[in-house]
This record gives sequence, structure tokens and C-alpha cells, in this order.
Amino acid sequence: MRAVDCVGALIRDEQHRVYVQRRTAERRLYPGIWDIVGGHLEPGETPAQALAREVEEETGWKVRDILWAVADWEWEYEGRVRRELDYLITIDGDLGRPRLEAGKHDASAWVGPDDLELLMVNRYDGDRRLRDLVAHAVRTRFTERLRLEPVTGPNGVLPGHEADLVSLHADPWVAEWYAGAWSPEEATQRTADFQAGWERDSVSKWIAYERAGGALAGRGGLSRMAVGTPVTAAVTELVGTAWAVDRLELGWALAASARGHGFASEIGRAGLEFAFETLAAQAVVAYTERHNTASRAVMERLGMSYAGEITAEGLVEGSDQVQPGAPFALYVTGPEADI
Repeated sequence: MRAVDCVGALIRDEQHRVYVQRRTAERRLYPGIWDIVGGHLEPGETPAQALAREVEEETGWKVRDILWAVADWEWEYEGRVRRELDYLITIDGDLGRPRLEAGKHDASAWVGPDDLELLMVNRYDGDRRLRDLVAHAVRTRFTERLRLEPVTGPNGVLPGHEADLVSLHADPWVAEWYAGAWSPEEATQRTADFQAGWERDSVSKWIAYERAGGALAGRGGLSRMAVGTPVTAAVTELVGTAWAVDRLELGWALAASARGHGFASEIGRAGLEFAFETLAAQAVVAYTERHNTASRAVMERLGMSYAGEITAEGLVEGSDQVQPGAPFALYVTGPEADI
């Protein structure tokens, strides 16, 4: 494998925004574009050493912790290929007062979910890879034991999550509740749908990995239910029109090795925090087949209240065949709930 040439720092604040800075118009490499902190390794440096040096040189801050190696990718400029490692980090320093490196950067900003296109300003080559990398960091959440990444396909920076979704849905328990295992082709389509949800709706599903060791734990999070469907209408009738503004539905699915450890509750709490703190939603629902007592117990642990039953395509107790009018228990919660 090619040696590492460059490192990048994805520095987030408490609102999960990523710090970026604008390269001066006089720079030879990518003049006038918004970029993350980072640069080339000097002779004898490790990536971690280069990361610490670049952060201090470009901002005056100091690296506290390296939380996660987000991306290992290659890019080309003027015929030269460079390998770059990008890290999500925490820093020590005044986040409101970065020290821009004279002659190299002339402005700074914090990029949140609604600011991602800033990374495309002056990007005359149309390359969206850095924009998508920052989007990935902005949308990622950490719980006590899990890293929750937004589901994506391969995009030139990230390898994508199709293989892990195939593995997860091959689990007999998951396959039972989701109408069978997912083929690679189906996982590719579902991945594209999840990724499109992030871009269209500012919210979609995460894939969950254990922070200790990186094992696949499952998937979960939020989605916006479609307007005008019978299920959406039935939910609105039970929980009210305030929910229908955002139409947010919470769910999860766990791998066999991850069940029984409280991970579903961690995913659920992260989803509710995202809904109420990031999206300012008024209500979130979750629903599952009437006899899925395990998921219903999680909903109750999350402080969600039983709102009644709806019918949808799913399983009926005592049968392993999907039915068009299966009974589902519906739960709801608002931002005032103790999660």
C-alpha cells in the first residue's frame, strides 16, 4: 500500500459542526476553496504527529483525542497521487477563536447539516468527495459504546456499507422481521435509498459499530415517512398533526452478537436526540408488530407512550408469512420526554 502523504482533521464542536477554512487565492494547490485542517507529513513523522503539528500550525489549537480514523483515500493533482488519512478529533483551545495561518487561509467557518455546499464553492472541478466526507462527519453520532455512521455507498472516499448490510440482514432474527435476507443487489439499492434520505430529508439510517473493537452491531435511526400513504394517515390519526409536520419514525435492527446489551436503547436515544435537538421535531413515532415484545420493551424504555394500533404489511403472530394487514403497536414521544 502507498505510504501516507497527507492527514486531515475533522474537528467538531458541541453542535456536531465541522471546522473548515478557506485557502487563500494565492495558494498553488486548490486556491480559494474551503478545506479541512491538514497537510503533508514531514520526513520521519507518523500520521498522528503530523496531525498534531498541522492542527496547531493552522489553528493554534491542540489535539486532545483522536476519536476515529474516518477515511483512508487517494486523490490526484497535477498527475501526482496522494494518500490521505482523515481523523475525527477533539481539541483543546477556544473554538471561537482559531488562529488562521498567515498567507495560507483567510476565513473560517463551522459547517452544519445546512451548510455542506460551502465545500463546493470555487470547486470548479465538481469534485464532491471532500463535501461528502464532511457530511459524513457532521451526521455521525457517538453513544457511550457505539459509533453511528450515516449509511452511504462507495463515493471515492468511503467504501460504503453494502457488505455490512448484507451481513446484518443474513442474521436469522433480523431476516425474520424484515421479510428475509438482503441480497447484495438489494443491499445496494437500500444503501442508495438511505443515502438519498440523508441528502433529501437531512435524516436517515445509521449503521452501528461497537467503539471498542469496531464490530458491526446493527443499524437504526430515523426516517421520514412518505406523505399520503395509508400508514402515514393512520399514524397521523392516532398521534396528531404535530407529528405529521416532520413524519419521523424511529427504528433499529441488531446483529446476534449485539443483542441483549442495551444497544437498541442507545441507538434509539441517539435518534431521539437527533430528532429533537438537530431537527427541532415536535414528535417521533416507532412501531412494530404487535407480538414483537423485545422492540416494544425498548420503546417503553425510551419513554415512548403507547398510542394504539395500526395495520400494515408485516408478520402476524404464529405465521412466518408476511401479511398485508398485520397489527402493529404504535408508540410516540415528544421533546419533553426523559430519554
